[in-house]
Amino acid sequence: MSQAAGTPQETSRFSLDALSTVVQTLAILGAGAWGVYTFIYEARIKPGLAPPSVSVTTTLEKAGEREGRLAIRSTVTRTNVGETGVRVLGLTYNVIGTGIRFGEPEAGPSAEALAGVAEVTAARFGRAERQEMVLRLGVLFEGATALPAEPSELQPGEAVSRDLIFYVERDRYDSLRFQVDLAYTKLSEPAVPLRLGLGPEERIRAECAATTGCGGLATTDFGTEFSLW
Repeated sequence: MSQAAGTPQETSRFSLDALSTVVQTLAILGAGAWGVYTFIYEARIKPGLAPPSVSVTTTLEKAGEREGRLAIRSTVTRTNVGETGVRVLGLTYNVIGTGIRFGEPEAGPSAEALAGVAEVTAARFGRAERQEMVLRLGVLFEGATALPAEPSELQPGEAVSRDLIFYVERDRYDSLRFQVDLAYTKLSEPAVPLRLGLGPEERIRAECAATTGCGGLATTDFGTEFSLW
């Protein structure tokens, strides 16, 4: 004797339970797929799309004095603050000594004079009398030159410091300007050939040496003033 079919209510409940199970299963699968995609995007896709970014900090301090000359210790730290690996290709230092002339306080600029300029400096005491190059240093790293060179790579969050001691005449300068310039590309992209040259004010710099341009090359410039008093 055959078993009687379920009532319409039981059939409807079974259909709803089955549909609910299917929906929950699809939701779980969708959440898992989204989680996998998010992980892959955050770990691989997003860093690959992010631009390279390197910050520079400089610390200067007097390291000693002898026969009227000061020893200055500089510590330059470059840090990868981006989300992608970076290949540093060029690093240059330019240190300019400034002598200040002091005299009677000068009158400030008038409102009419300010209306026609984009930049103004009006110090009550002291004016730069002379500026001279004290130190020029340039380094090309592996990838920027065909000559033997050290590699310089920075992963996200990684930092590298470089110490240097140079000397200045104590009575000749009142302050120093320390200028650091970096040239770099993403680690995932081809290196860009560079060369060392002289720019404005005879400052050494890393210049593009590619005949087809230097697409993808990024730069960071940082300057700081240091009083010798």
